[in-house]
Amino acid sequence: MQCEKCTRQRESGELLERNIWEKVQHNGEAHWIKNLYQQNPSMEWSPVCEKDVAEALRTTPNWKAPGRDRMAIFWVKQLTATHKHIAALCNKLIEEDQIPEWLTPGVTFLIPKKTGILKIQIITDL
Repeated sequence: MQCEKCTRQRESGELLERNIWEKVQHNGEAHWIKNLYQQNPSMEWSPVCEKDVAEALRTTPNWKAPGRDRMAIFWVKQLTATHKHIAALCNKLIEEDQIPEWLTPGVTFLIPKKTGILKIQIITDL
């Protein structure tokens, strides 16, 4: 059973999160997006290869919080036979230009901070 203070803190955190995420909207007409397109009119894309996956994994901490698959990066690094499949899946997502809904939901954590105007740190894990 949670104490009253914990319940109030949880409810206040949920309200803050709801206020943040309900107001998020994409503005495709934003000036910075147009500037980006003008600077890079035709971005060259090259397929992701097994080497790219290995390099990205190399710089990721082994015991970073796992994603929805609940698999620690350490094991993904060790299972090198999966790297070519991960690269193929990345290429498929890019080429089809559609991201499945199951891949995008995230969990937001509100972590108390000791200093600063905002007394919490907001971290969203996708």
